[in-house]
Amino acid sequence: MHSFKDLDITDTENEQLQCNQHQKDIIKVCLSPGCDQLKFCQSCLSSHNSSHKEITIYQLFKEVQCKLKTDCRVEKSKDKFDIVFKNIQDMRLQVHQIFNQLEHDIKQYLIEKINIDELNQNYQTLININENNYIQHIPILKLYYLNPRIFIDGQIQVSYVEDQILTKLLILNEKLKQQVDKLRNDAEQLFEIKTRKASEHKQEDSIQLLTTINGHENVVRCVIKLHNGDYATSSRDKTIKIWNQNTFQCIQTLRDHINWVQDLTLIPDNKFASCSDDKTIKIYTQFIQNQKDNRFQQTLWECVNTLRGHESYVVRIVYNDQFNYLITCSTDGTLRLWDPSQKNALTVLQGHENCVYTLATKKDLIVSGDEGGQLIEWSLNHMKIENKQKKHSGCVNSILINSYIYSCGDDRKVNIWDIDLQFIYVIQLERAELESLQFINDELIVGGDEQGYLQLINPFQRKVISEIPVHNDRIYKIKYYDGILCTASSDLSVKLFKFNI
Repeated sequence: MHSFKDLDITDTENEQLQCNQHQKDIIKVCLSPGCDQLKFCQSCLSSHNSSHKEITIYQLFKEVQCKLKTDCRVEKSKDKFDIVFKNIQDMRLQVHQIFNQLEHDIKQYLIEKINIDELNQNYQTLININENNYIQHIPILKLYYLNPRIFIDGQIQVSYVEDQILTKLLILNEKLKQQVDKLRNDAEQLFEIKTRKASEHKQEDSIQLLTTINGHENVVRCVIKLHNGDYATSSRDKTIKIWNQNTFQCIQTLRDHINWVQDLTLIPDNKFASCSDDKTIKIYTQFIQNQKDNRFQQTLWECVNTLRGHESYVVRIVYNDQFNYLITCSTDGTLRLWDPSQKNALTVLQGHENCVYTLATKKDLIVSGDEGGQLIEWSLNHMKIENKQKKHSGCVNSILINSYIYSCGDDRKVNIWDIDLQFIYVIQLERAELESLQFINDELIVGGDEQGYLQLINPFQRKVISEIPVHNDRIYKIKYYDGILCTASSDLSVKLFKFNI
């Protein structure tokens, strides 16, 4: 529907071009006095000699202006018309701002806490209210068209129309408030249901919190331990932060990316790499910075290379030490292999039909998983697809490889495969879907779920043996370093635990 925001009082060439894009948005109005019908209807046709017309909102607006000039011959009438029409525009702008703010609030308040289908359904209800609001203003234009002189007789008539506009705005705001309240109540109920503690599993005293790291302004996507023992974290606040291994204080913030920083991985020569929604991969190395008078030296990190080639968000990055490749996957549906010292991709692997959200590598194998639930096994020796399988009914979130292949997805399943990607069995999760998987040893896998729980899985017993709440929100990444378990979460924090096994 053509919105009033797109119309202007003056008939410029740009305006005409803009409105020509909306010529298909035709409304059908009855222009007879006393009839408020906006569309053809049988009752209207039979009740009086109606004058129906197919017209665009823009054309109706222009006809109103022309009729005012022809019938009234008073320039002030056009001024009053424009004043009231501007009120309509202002109201449209207010509604537009309300919905922009609402969208922002929903994303901040509900981000990844409830099922996205529920969010879309409730938000679409609000959008429908907004769309219906446009239609409600057409009778006001009709009022001008049929009775232009009422805007010459005095201020009372203009105020009357302004009051009508205000009343409609108040009604709209009340509907909006009710929908927002309902949406938030639904979200809180869903979140409460999802975060109920499971009574079936005894929470073992197997982990001890060492520290909580706070400092990011948005979701923390990844945490790794660097070669020198410090920690690096990446976030949707577009930064990478370096944390001292002893004090856990932030010692440097890297702002080289211009969008969400999704993942980090270590590479040789005391370097690490990052990937981002800005479609790039960046390589970081250390340098020594001398302070004043050379009395103090500080070790800092700097970006020394930027790799470009992906056409969309780069969401996962891993390093294969056998072939010395950086490997990335992207929502553009491809995997790419990189030499960290070069600028362009060495190879592009194509085979997925959906966005690729995760991958893992070991020796000469890569296994990747996409949004549609498909896994593909690739050979690095032959640079080709070895096998394809689809056992997940939702997005594949994480993959591990040792003597077996493990995958988890939105369908609350952990699937176990042999090394040739032949399906063996499935572990059905009861609590929630897993976002990340991490090996502790051959007999224990830790998964981080969407509710902030660690799920301890024994792959040989084929079951979850313990569930431990550690975060207030989704756990995106788990790393394990010699008895220290690191977790990165949507609650904006990173936690380090002493893991007793």
